[in-house]
Amino acid sequence: MIKLLKKAGKLFQKGAKAAAKGKDKPGGAFDWPPGIRVGVYGSRNSGKTVYFTVLNEECKIARDLQISVTDNATSTEFLANRRAIWGLGTTADSGTIVDTRGEQRFPDPTERDRLLLFNAILDSDKKVSVVTYDYPGKAVAITGATELKDKVLDFMSGCDGLIFFYDPKIMGSELESQAHVSSFVSMLEKLAPHHRPLPVPVALVVTKADVLPGFTGESQTVLISPDDEHLLSEDFDLFLNKLLVSDRVSADPTWTGTVRQVLLRLSDFLKVVVGRTLNLQIFFVSNTGAEPEKIGSDVGRSIYKPPPKIHPVGIKEPFYWLLNGIVRNRKIARIKSLAKTVGYVCLIWAVLYSIPFLYHFKYLLPRTQQVETEILKANAGNVFTTSNEERRQVQTAYSRYENSRWIRNLFPSFQAPSRKIRQFYRDFDISEAVKKLDLLIGRFDGLLSDSSLWPKLNPSTDSLQLSPEWEKLVAELQDYHSGDETTILYSRSDRILSYWELFSSFIAARFDTSLAARLVEQVAFNQKTPASELSAPEEKLAETFIEKMKVQAAAVEKKEIAQKASIELDDLIAEINGNSDGEYRLGRAVERLRRLRGELNPQTDAEGINAIERYLREARRWEEAQSFIYRIEAVPENGHLHIEITRRGQDPAWTDQNQIFEGDEYTVQWKLGDDVHIAFDELKHACNWGKNPSDKKVLTGRYSLFEMEGEVKFENLGKQVTISFKPSLAERLPRLEK
Repeated sequence: MIKLLKKAGKLFQKGAKAAAKGKDKPGGAFDWPPGIRVGVYGSRNSGKTVYFTVLNEECKIARDLQISVTDNATSTEFLANRRAIWGLGTTADSGTIVDTRGEQRFPDPTERDRLLLFNAILDSDKKVSVVTYDYPGKAVAITGATELKDKVLDFMSGCDGLIFFYDPKIMGSELESQAHVSSFVSMLEKLAPHHRPLPVPVALVVTKADVLPGFTGESQTVLISPDDEHLLSEDFDLFLNKLLVSDRVSADPTWTGTVRQVLLRLSDFLKVVVGRTLNLQIFFVSNTGAEPEKIGSDVGRSIYKPPPKIHPVGIKEPFYWLLNGIVRNRKIARIKSLAKTVGYVCLIWAVLYSIPFLYHFKYLLPRTQQVETEILKANAGNVFTTSNEERRQVQTAYSRYENSRWIRNLFPSFQAPSRKIRQFYRDFDISEAVKKLDLLIGRFDGLLSDSSLWPKLNPSTDSLQLSPEWEKLVAELQDYHSGDETTILYSRSDRILSYWELFSSFIAARFDTSLAARLVEQVAFNQKTPASELSAPEEKLAETFIEKMKVQAAAVEKKEIAQKASIELDDLIAEINGNSDGEYRLGRAVERLRRLRGELNPQTDAEGINAIERYLREARRWEEAQSFIYRIEAVPENGHLHIEITRRGQDPAWTDQNQIFEGDEYTVQWKLGDDVHIAFDELKHACNWGKNPSDKKVLTGRYSLFEMEGEVKFENLGKQVTISFKPSLAERLPRLEK
């Protein structure tokens, strides 16, 4: 296996090298020198040639970016351009070669393509070889076709980074500007079609920035600050709005307007780039540092003369930024390549390592287990009903498995479990099964003992909802209820399952007491049958069943009583409130309500109990003295009355020396059981304030005051008086209301 992994590693190394070589020739149509390929994309007069000439001069003394030309053709090109731009020449008239000053001019438009080869040193420690390509600007024009167009596109499509040059002098011409921008967009779509992420850094360089209003120098070269790089992930409109209010742009209103105008001219290009890469930067540079002097015109272009003093602005920044981005991308690519190689190696390792496990777990072990599974399936999953021959077959299968060379060498840890399985079938003993069944019966007793663990009844479906403990218990009991019906396992599990059937029916029937009685009878029958041979756990379960069923029957009976009491209470409300008899309302009704209060269920009849409690509280108030206002409605023949309340059996003192005539109202204090004394005096009778009446009436008994209300007859005189109460006594009686 190790040799295979080594061979696989070498294979992937060769593949990676081949892939790396292939990257240098993406299209295969043209051969390009090795090195970092920088694509400079710009139309005619965009300043490509002047830019590289000035860049070469600037980087001779720079620290962060140094450039050294590596071929004579590039050196010759840069030297000729430098002499023209700075107006330098040489003479040897006196035998000594010296520099002379000549006429300054910009290089002629590029008429042929040429490779520019040089080495670049970044930050004094990173050296890279750079290949770029200079070509006539008309080769990338959106209209027309040239023989160089395919070659330019081939170079650009394999570039490690792209610089797009834009001449701001064409902004005055809508058509010309759109043509240049369309060329940019066409190039990007060839590089990353269908809005795919751009794979290389992209630098947009606005050349000739010295002609733009508000441009003052180096501080404005880089447009997007590091703090604003997150804007590149937005859409163009949001990117533009946020960029224009950034500190770097908004400090000068003139410069803000210029940037806005330039970006809107380039909007079609930026809409393609923004949102597809974070490796984008926009630069404003000047190759000369001052606006050149126009000295003439030619077909399709103006002719300019470089300014006397050339102070380039921002020339290094685009190239330095692009090379750093390319170096960073290459590091990331190497890490990705390494990760991919490691992934492939891990995959091969996982496959090779998994082969033994697949053979073991997919074939060898299942084949052995299948023998045991089929035998148990034929016996309904009950190992205790298997025959000696069947158990011998299982032992043989596991013996071959654990002694195979594959298991001994690669999976020795599986030998011990296999040996235990063989020993189980070899030392098979039903007594162990009996012990396990008794443990199940003990679990049954434990669940039965706690009524909160009993199965619940779903009222909507009238079905039992079993907890996982009950489901597992019943399933394990049923495993023992198979095979030979004469075995102790079958008969014992049969009794327990019959208990379960009666118990579940009892719960499903909403605790029918008749089913509880049947369950108790069945348990008692098994206890009295000698052939049952009940074990200790069975005896304990039987006792628990008898106890719980009796308690449940009592609870059900109490519940039924409570239900009847609730119905009786509802019927009694109208009966009590409709009877104005004080003896009934304060006597018999109170006794009935006290009885019902004890029978009602506080959990379900709380409202009825509260109503009874209120009624009884109001009834108890009559046990203590209360004030009652009475009125004499009628007294015959202008007679008058004397009325006094005393305790039961006491005589009145008649201390209130008053005479009560027809129409008078008085207040008395009375409680249940007090006597009411009424003396009647005829007109002109010397009554002595009730002590010597014409006739008298003593109202006794627990409800004597109720006899005072209405007509009171004086039998000796054959006369009667009429007395009323305000309010009436019936209105003051307690009412039963829920």
